This record gives sequence, structure tokens and C-alpha cells, in this order.
Amino acid sequence: MDQVTQAKTELRLQGWSELIAECQSSCMTVKDWCALHDINIKTYYYWLRKIRRQALDNSPVPVSSHLPRANNEPISFKKLEVKSPVSGMQAAVIVHLPQATVEVAQGTDQQTVEAVLRALRCIC
Repeated sequence: MDQVTQAKTELRLQGWSELIAECQSSCMTVKDWCALHDINIKTYYYWLRKIRRQALDNSPVPVSSHLPRANNEPISFKKLEVKSPVSGMQAAVIVHLPQATVEVAQGTDQQTVEAVLRALRCIC
């Protein structure tokens, strides 16, 4: 592949990566999102497949390590430590929804609040 064709392909992959990320964060079905943006659903999945293949090709972890183990060895998981709120501390903001209740403590970082709001947008 010559340099021009390679550059053109990389630009298309980058553009489609952005479109696919937008679709996936929209909380819409792929079918509805594609119809809204006048994109053929087969074209969407074609580029999704190309992007996933590129990600696998560039992955530092061999693909075979993602596959289940054939010899039934036990799988261990890393323990996740969750910080519990300080006892007696009141939430600064409490949001009650039919599907969830969210309590935001004073001093919660912006990144955490944004992540929670994105998750709520998908379920509401």
C-alpha cells in the first residue's frame, strides 16, 4: 500500500472511530443512530469491524490470551478496593430516580460526577 492510500485509510479509520464512539455514547440503538445520521447500518458495521481488527493488531497482549482456558485452570481476579464514605458525612446532593438513587458527597471530583451523569443519561 502506498503512503497516500495508507494515510487516506488511517484518516477514514480515525473519522469512523469518532463516529462509532459518538454512536456508542448516545444511548440510542445503532439502527436508530444510523437512521438519524443517514448512515447505512452495513457501512457502520463494516468500519466497526475494521477498527476492532486494527485494535487487535495493535494490541500488546496476544489475542490468544483473551480466549478462555482449555485446561479449566481456576481464574483469579484482582481485589477491587472501594473507599467507603466517611461515617457521619452527609451527601451534598441526593438525586432520587425510579431506577437509581445517587448521593454525591462534598468534595467529589468532577470526573466521578461526570461519569455518574453519563451513566444516568443512559438509563433514564
